[in-house]
Amino acid sequence: MQELEKTEDVLSLDTLEKLLVEGDMSKLSPGERLLYYRKVCESLGLNPLTKPFGYITLDGRLTLYVLKCATEQLRSLHKISVIEMQTKQLGDVYVVQVTERNNEGRTDIATGAV
Repeated sequence: MQELEKTEDVLSLDTLEKLLVEGDMSKLSPGERLLYYRKVCESLGLNPLTKPFGYITLDGRLTLYVLKCATEQLRSLHKISVIEMQTKQLGDVYVVQVTERNNEGRTDIATGAV
């Protein structure tokens, strides 16, 4: 934890622009990646010590991947309830559709496929 406190608290504008526009963390140093990870967590209200994100390489770019821990924390923070979940398999594809509602009554439907 002391190492986190020693890490400079600011990414250079050049580094930040490349990161946000290109979405590639692979050119960042380990300290810069850690700082970015922490800043993303802070901006969303997530606890970085619970590992809400993992790293994944997609199309040759290293990026953050949202893990279940993050979605659970976000659901709790924003008082979102899952009210219905449907699953089906279409050939080799597994499809999940989830309907959610926040505490103000707004509903949303999301679909994912693997």
